[in-house]
Amino acid sequence: MTATEPLARATRLVFCTGKGGSGVTTVAAATAAHGAQRGLRTLILSLGALGPDNDADDLPAILDHQVGTVPTQIDDLLYAQRFAAQPAFEEWYGKAAARFRTALETFGVSVPDAAELAAPPGVAEPLALHEITTAVSGGAWDLVVVDGPPLGPALRLLALPSSAQTWLRRAKPVEGQAARALRPVLATLAGLPLPQTGLVDMAQDAATRAAAAHAILADPLSSVRLIATPDTVPIARLRAARTALALYGLRLDGLVINRQILEAPRDSWSRGWAAAQRIATETLTETFAGVPVHEIPYRPCEPLGLEELAVVAAAAYGAGDGLGPAAAPPAPALAASEGGYTLVVPLPAADRRGLGLVRRGDDLILTAGAYRRTLPLEPVLRRCRVAGAVLRDQALNIRFVPDPELWPQSAEPAAASPPPAQPPQDPSPAGGQP
Repeated sequence: MTATEPLARATRLVFCTGKGGSGVTTVAAATAAHGAQRGLRTLILSLGALGPDNDADDLPAILDHQVGTVPTQIDDLLYAQRFAAQPAFEEWYGKAAARFRTALETFGVSVPDAAELAAPPGVAEPLALHEITTAVSGGAWDLVVVDGPPLGPALRLLALPSSAQTWLRRAKPVEGQAARALRPVLATLAGLPLPQTGLVDMAQDAATRAAAAHAILADPLSSVRLIATPDTVPIARLRAARTALALYGLRLDGLVINRQILEAPRDSWSRGWAAAQRIATETLTETFAGVPVHEIPYRPCEPLGLEELAVVAAAAYGAGDGLGPAAAPPAPALAASEGGYTLVVPLPAADRRGLGLVRRGDDLILTAGAYRRTLPLEPVLRRCRVAGAVLRDQALNIRFVPDPELWPQSAEPAAASPPPAQPPQDPSPAGGQP
């Protein structure tokens, strides 16, 4: 099996995220405990805020149990683990430095030890993805529930495997040019240990990890679960998150609305708050039409410990298990139209004011708000030019017409239906990055 092939597995992955303070860790822990109660060997993996200081790592308090950086048994079938960026960085750095140490010391360059360095910003995301990949593909668990960071960092994390594949694909021609340019120099240094092999190995390792993480997230057994409170402020961010998940081709298996006031309050202040929650809930339900919505009532105390978490899970999922496979994500589709072709890219809940479209060679770069995806064009579209685009029925319809300079004059491109478009595999977050 190659690194780019989907990983055959039987482990269900549920990635939980939401606006900070909405109860993501509580819902993730309740979901994991629910899975263990149903006979699944379950791991809950807490990513905290992906910081080296483990900020926002509330899982030990919610489980009422110590949680280590390796799977810690909480109950018969329930295990918990917290991701720690610093130890993960030290382990990775130790292996990477070993590839370069001899070569660099030959040239008088000293390589610092891992214990001397703090994990730099940005290193936690790829290391956390590797932790998720290892947990899911290792075969030890029936269910892995990820207690993810807040929405923004979570979406950047989920987009990272495919964006990394895009960067590496773009870098390959440069790598080949550099190798050809350096060949005479390297020939004069024959016999000396050089870091060239280590660099190639690191690039290959990065590509392998990115492909494995992408296969894990794109697998039918993987999905994202959004957690929200019935408030008006986070609705715009949640709407953008739904659009981003569709843009990236990731499965959204449900929206959990936490801390609902379900009973009619007696005092006027509480009645006003409950009315505001109902309005926000209606808006959320409309925004996430077609997505399963689960509601959890506001409890008089914090749900701490397995017994309380079982009550939360029962309220959220009722008689269902909440762990079945998620529906397939909407995928881009190509259809023949009069005089050309139309590429339909589903973007539920998209705001037309934040949409952008750029053609770069054989790639189409789509932007939806703060998020961006690079779509490799089908061969038939590479000989066409973009004639326009319109947002219709929660999908971006992109019109292509033949480019006279690339299409034979005698050809009739719209006479036959083109082959079905395959879901593109190169999403990348916008964030000011190419």
